[in-house]
Amino acid sequence: MKHYLSLIPISAKVRKRQNRMTLLCIIISVLLVTTIFSMADMAIRMEKTRVIESHGNWHVMLKEPSDQQVEEIAQRPDVVAAQRYDGLNFDLSQDYSIQGKTCVIVGADDQILTKIYDDLTEGSCPSTEGEILLSNRSKELLHVNVGDEIALHTPSGEYLYTISGFGGDVTISDDANVVGAFLGWDAFQSLAEAEGYESAPVCFVRFSESANPRRVITELQQTYGFTEENLSENTALLGLTGFSSDPYVTGLYLVAVILFVLVLAAGVFMIAGSLNSRTAERAQFFGMLRCIGASRAQIMHIVRLEALFWCKTAVPVGVVLGILVTWLLCALLRFGAGAEFVQIPLFEVSIIGILSGVVVGFLTVLLSSLSPARRAASVSPIAAVTGNSAQGNSVSRPVRKGFLSIETALGIHHAVSSPKNLLLMTGSFALSIILILSFSVLVQWVQLALNPLQPWAPDVFYSSPENQCEIDKSFAASVAQQPYVKRAFGRMYQSLPATYEGKSGTIDLISYDAQQFQWAEEDLVAGNMDAAREGNGVLTVFDKSNTLQVGDIIQLNNTSLTVVGVLEDSPFDTSDQPTVICSEMLFTAITGKDAYAILDVQLTPNATQQDVNQLQALANGQYDFYDRLAQNKDTQSTYFMFCLFVYGFLVVITLITIIHTANSIAMSVSARTKQYGAMRAVGMDGHQIQKMITTESTTYTLLGLVAGCGLGLPLHYFLYGQMITNYWGTAWHLPLSSVGRILVLLVCTALLVPLAPGKRICNMAVAETINEL
Repeated sequence: MKHYLSLIPISAKVRKRQNRMTLLCIIISVLLVTTIFSMADMAIRMEKTRVIESHGNWHVMLKEPSDQQVEEIAQRPDVVAAQRYDGLNFDLSQDYSIQGKTCVIVGADDQILTKIYDDLTEGSCPSTEGEILLSNRSKELLHVNVGDEIALHTPSGEYLYTISGFGGDVTISDDANVVGAFLGWDAFQSLAEAEGYESAPVCFVRFSESANPRRVITELQQTYGFTEENLSENTALLGLTGFSSDPYVTGLYLVAVILFVLVLAAGVFMIAGSLNSRTAERAQFFGMLRCIGASRAQIMHIVRLEALFWCKTAVPVGVVLGILVTWLLCALLRFGAGAEFVQIPLFEVSIIGILSGVVVGFLTVLLSSLSPARRAASVSPIAAVTGNSAQGNSVSRPVRKGFLSIETALGIHHAVSSPKNLLLMTGSFALSIILILSFSVLVQWVQLALNPLQPWAPDVFYSSPENQCEIDKSFAASVAQQPYVKRAFGRMYQSLPATYEGKSGTIDLISYDAQQFQWAEEDLVAGNMDAAREGNGVLTVFDKSNTLQVGDIIQLNNTSLTVVGVLEDSPFDTSDQPTVICSEMLFTAITGKDAYAILDVQLTPNATQQDVNQLQALANGQYDFYDRLAQNKDTQSTYFMFCLFVYGFLVVITLITIIHTANSIAMSVSARTKQYGAMRAVGMDGHQIQKMITTESTTYTLLGLVAGCGLGLPLHYFLYGQMITNYWGTAWHLPLSSVGRILVLLVCTALLVPLAPGKRICNMAVAETINEL
């Protein structure tokens, strides 16, 4: 051996069993970081692909820019494309047709189908004024091919065009019964002028990958005077790259940063606690090195390099496991969560995930080793020789037992005697509790985000034309009698002029039956449900544009309604006018109508597509029919998959807590082996030893519970407000169920973890424990 550093691999071989837990802690930390960053990367890739497919690859849309502005913007080095877009007959109210089929006509620059939308499936874009591109569905409707000549009928006459290609289901129209036609910009301008249409184009602008979208948007606003009224952002695409200006998306960024910092902190505490315990266990060894000439700097160097030596094995293993876990999770999402995740990459490697795992692994270990290195260097050579290395040069005071038994008092003393170890152990418990409380918010967020999971979500539903109350209750009764129908329930609807909060406007008045009122009880955040159920008041649904509160009066032409309750959620889409819910009896008294506008139907679990077709046949074309059975199944699968991930992550956090606690208690016992031997030599029995170790563990647990709940509950409140209250209006409530589960976990940990190290000490001979080095 030429130098002290040669002891590192020798020590690693001799102490394989003791090092196992430390290696496991590092592997788990690297695994978590690699998996989290890799899954985030895969999710961003998936969402970006989906957003581009459905909304286009553009960042901002300019309303009615001049031709000069479009040309200047297109020449900017940070802009990939600036493409104009306009159309005729979007509302299908005018006489535009091809072969008798209603037609929507779109005019745009030629690259909009290639650079803004990937929407060209056959042929090419129109290159002359005599060419036209049709939507994909038009090929089947009109039975035409590329190169065929078609006649476009307009209110001012007919125009002949040659088909140059097919595509544009997103760009033009995805309506199965409408022909979508695409013309070049110059050809469209000529047609619009002939039709007397005053063009009001928009311009889609796509930035380069290296551009800073926020900076470019600011420059466009300053240079050309664009405002929020004539410059719209593609919030979904900007949000995926971290440049969204939407307050809710910005809030989610903050939530993601907080959760990530908590995960990293948990890894640091776990590794630091393990290294600190190992240093305490080997304090006499470091003191002996000082006796044979090692300096304080050399001791610190040994501890730090020993920690990095473990990274040589732990970091690659953690990264590989992280990649494998990422592949598994992506496969589960793609094949087990329905159509929403078909774009998620399979068996792809995330460079960001790997680098994050490696960098965080090494930095975490290096930072975690600083305090143990200083502690090892501070061990006195005299203390090592005399055998008092555990206490160093500090002067110990007698333990005052008070009303406690001596073993209980000693257990508490062992827990609090080392402030650093107490901080690490308590911090580890506290962080685990904070993480569990924080990630529990995600489950509630998923429940609210996936509406078909609500008890009132229909599998199929009927709708009367223009939401008129025309679905007779006898028809609803006949639907409910079908053997594959679990439940059928309807709602009456009417938009009424009203005066409320000192202003005039309109309200959406909707009826509920007894079953729907029962479901709504879970969403009641203020007021009384019974009064609304009995027809003595109405409910309203919270949203950002609805400020009605309990006690407010809504004045109609012939009656007044009192708001007796506020709901946090409902089956209805939000609008600019308040949603008001009343009983069927009150609705009929106000409007005189007694038929449904919407009839929702929930099917039994064994219902088939043939049963759905039979329900559609019952409508006989009199009512619109909508099938959501497959969509609900996909959403249910997605929900269960999200819950699997969130709860799986919580299980990992729980295992980390248990493993770290077991490792720390075992090392703490190991470091005090001589003390326990001396206590047994003077008459302490095995039961008292076990009780002393359990008390030490319980002390860490109780302090961690107090610190974790003290910090975790305010953070839970903040995250709940950012993710749920600000969007859905749901008021925060104390998460008693989560706190109860945490308490059970900690009690089990405090009682079970000390059993193994206590049994090991009790099985050792007294002479062996006293002579332990």
